[in-house]
This record gives sequence, C-alpha cells and structure tokens, in this order.
Amino acid sequence: MSENKRIHIRKGCLVPVRYTYAGEKQTFYARLINYGDGGLCLRTRTPIEDGVRLELSLEGYSPDRDSLGEFERYLMAVCWTRKIPERGLPVYETGLKYVE
Repeated sequence: MSENKRIHIRKGCLVPVRYTYAGEKQTFYARLINYGDGGLCLRTRTPIEDGVRLELSLEGYSPDRDSLGEFERYLMAVCWTRKIPERGLPVYETGLKYVE
C-alpha cells in the first residue's frame, strides 16, 4: 500500500476550469479533480511541464450578473504531471500548489 505524504486533506470533485500560462493569453481547459489548502489536481489532455506557473480560473455564479462569469482566479505552480491510463486520447493528472 502506498503512503499518503500530503500535509493537507484533499476533497474530490469534478469541476470544469480554465487556465493560462503566466504572461500569456491562450486559454486551456481542464477538470479540477481534487483540492485542499495546499493545492489541487487537474486532469488535462496535454501534459504541463513541472515548475510552470499557471493562472487558474473557476467560473461560477455572481449575484450581480444574469449569467455565469469568472468567479475565482488563482496563481499556481506545477509540481508534477503524470500520464494516467485511459482508453482513447491521452489523459494527464497535474498537481499544483498555490503561489502567494
């Protein structure tokens, strides 16, 4: 059995998110699969290099708007990326930590 070395508890979820590489404008899409006080994990179709900084956006409801809009933005650093087995197209999981 593998040992869980995480300091913070993670909560599972499946939330669509958008991200951009720091300083760039092109938007990419992913699924947030878990989160906690120390960071989060994304599922993507393309690998993301270790050490890269991303700006992650969650979309949600805002009381002063009639439609969905950008709700939260987080500056993140990539800690690791690994390919996971799945049929069809390649799938990757990427671990991110919050950058202050």
